[in-house]
Amino acid sequence: MTWGAIKALLGVVPSWCWWILVIVALCLGCDLHGAGRIQGKWDLQNQRNKLANEAALELRREQNRAQAVEQALRSANIQKGYDDEMDKVRADLRSSERLRLGASWCDGAEPARPTEADSAGGGNETNTTGRLLPEEVDRAVKSLILEMEEVAATARAAQAFIDSNGMAPAPQQQ
Repeated sequence: MTWGAIKALLGVVPSWCWWILVIVALCLGCDLHGAGRIQGKWDLQNQRNKLANEAALELRREQNRAQAVEQALRSANIQKGYDDEMDKVRADLRSSERLRLGASWCDGAEPARPTEADSAGGGNETNTTGRLLPEEVDRAVKSLILEMEEVAATARAAQAFIDSNGMAPAPQQQ
């Protein structure tokens, strides 16, 4: 085909169709160009959001590490207080004498003697060698005392942890 034939073929199409074709081509070109620009903005915003989220996550991790160190220090102080308290209780129990009971508490013991006018003696007199608890009973009683002190010290340590970490409930208003 020659130029003349192409020109004759193009001449058959009315001019208003050419204008519509040019407008459509411009719209498609602008749309493709605008879509690329909008996609670039979208990608840039997504990248910024990703960086901001990573920075916020790292900040939160750092805060969690600092909080963990602070809580570990508090826990160590509470544990030290508990250990010191229990060491004192154990030392007191080790250094204590065998437990004694007055005659009125012991089954099978002699009843208390009547008080004499010239004597301060009585049922619970100072000479209580006959009223010492047997060693097994003494150990059992001291073991129970130690166990109860451990429970009480644990409760105090737990309360101290709750108070120091701000987990205690707010006082009720009446």
